[in-house]
Amino acid sequence: MGAPPADLASDRSSVTSEDPAAGLLVRSARLVGTVLVSQARILSWVAPVAWAALIFFLSSGQPSLGGLDLGAFGGFLTNLGHPGAFGVLALLVIPLFGRTQGPHGLRWTKMSPQNGVWVVAFVALYGLTDEIHQSTVEGRDASLLDWLSDFVGAYFVVRVVLYLGRPDANGRGLRRWLVAGLAASVAAAGLATWYTSKAGSGPWPF
Repeated sequence: MGAPPADLASDRSSVTSEDPAAGLLVRSARLVGTVLVSQARILSWVAPVAWAALIFFLSSGQPSLGGLDLGAFGGFLTNLGHPGAFGVLALLVIPLFGRTQGPHGLRWTKMSPQNGVWVVAFVALYGLTDEIHQSTVEGRDASLLDWLSDFVGAYFVVRVVLYLGRPDANGRGLRRWLVAGLAASVAAAGLATWYTSKAGSGPWPF
């Protein structure tokens, strides 16, 4: 699903040579993953469905920042919510691929890189239907740039989970993926905000 944001050779350095904080970052992230895949099977289905329903509900109204009028910055914050919301959706879908023993000796997802492609594709498809839905809501519009933000969120969540499933994962490599994901999310949100400020609405072919 693409090359990592930095040379893999540096990611294969021994975890034992890292500072304690970096090792703690990997262990903490893996612990979160273990909790997610250890939930009851029914919850593995309910959680992504409930989150998708929440996204649909939020798309049915006007975006709100607690009544604050922040102008273009407010639009940027709203756009930045797209990679976050759809990244969470991807994270909640991943446990559906079953469980295995992770590199940390505890439960981990069986999601393979090929499965990861399907996760991103599914989330992106739902993001497209969400944009179509927004195009029917009064006061809202649809944007391919918002859809791009949805894809970015799902893609980097999948990449981080796949990276954490590697035995040689370390804090330096994890930080690089997290920073790359944050930077891509900010860039996508910024592009959507800039385009809307110039054109009045996002690009939409339908």
